[in-house]
Amino acid sequence: MAFDEAQTQAGLRRHPFEFRGTGSEYFGIWIVNLLLTIITLGIYGAWAKVRTWRYFYANTYVGEHALDYHASPVRILIGRLIAIGILIAYSVSVQFSRYAGFFWGPFFLVAFPWLINSALRFNARNTSYRNVRLNFRGTYWSAIKAYILWPIAAALSLFTLYPLARRARDYFYVNNHTFGGRPFHTEFSGLRVYGVYLIALAIMILPLAYLAYSFMPALQAMQQAAHAGAKPVLPQPNPLPVILYVIAFIYASTLVQAMVFNLSIGNMRLDGHHQFESKIRALPLLWIGLSNLLLLVVTLGLFYPWALVRMRRYMTSRLALLAASDLDEFTSEVVATQGAIGEEIAAFFDINIGL
Repeated sequence: MAFDEAQTQAGLRRHPFEFRGTGSEYFGIWIVNLLLTIITLGIYGAWAKVRTWRYFYANTYVGEHALDYHASPVRILIGRLIAIGILIAYSVSVQFSRYAGFFWGPFFLVAFPWLINSALRFNARNTSYRNVRLNFRGTYWSAIKAYILWPIAAALSLFTLYPLARRARDYFYVNNHTFGGRPFHTEFSGLRVYGVYLIALAIMILPLAYLAYSFMPALQAMQQAAHAGAKPVLPQPNPLPVILYVIAFIYASTLVQAMVFNLSIGNMRLDGHHQFESKIRALPLLWIGLSNLLLLVVTLGLFYPWALVRMRRYMTSRLALLAASDLDEFTSEVVATQGAIGEEIAAFFDINIGL
């Protein structure tokens, strides 16, 4: 089935996603943001973040309409200052008392679900499409289940439940978002998630077996030397098994990322009848990621704006909205102003939130 704008399905009108920004345009924004952030000792970073998000949103189109980002730099700055204050308090307290960890461990564990919800709510409420805002309605308990209880269950099951934990996280992310008060919803069977991870495991079995086999001569030499009471003479290591395993691992990880994302977004519905397409492919995603990494190293980081744009352009080009109407029934719900404290603390401590 061709992935083009003319495609319709069961009376649904197809609106492709498209990113229209360029690396050279974003480079101008990025370099100014970087310089001003350095000059102001990081204070301008809040304004730099808003400029960056507004650029990427304003160049992300669904059909002929772009997204918009409305966050206040001042609120983001306040959130960052609070995050820095918490980090300083933690660092100072653990230096003066070995028992400080007994406070900070439970504190962060209790705060973690709140941070997740606050970050997602802040980003959603500051995002709009056709002047209609998104919102996020996740609860504290639902965040605990998705980000604490399910990962614990996966670990206790020796990660045999990890595919279901991943699905629970995606459900939490998608099913708590709304657009104009209308809910997003995704649902897919656990067997399909396990199928993705089994494919990834199958890709890694032979390289892993080859890697284990390559260590046999070294183990045998060590055993023989131990029996003889002599120093073992290890054979020359063969880098090929390690290289093959790393390649297989990176490809399998990329495949899981692409296929699970397609499951979550491809089965997503808005208000029960507007559908979505997601056709991310692992090989192009892997190529963009690896080539971006190489060019970042060669250019000493200056390729960064082009790297972000390349990835954004590919990801958006593989998405589409299949609308059952002209979307005029959507109007913005009234939402309370959301502070950026949770969002910035989550970002400050590198808490990964998303699909």
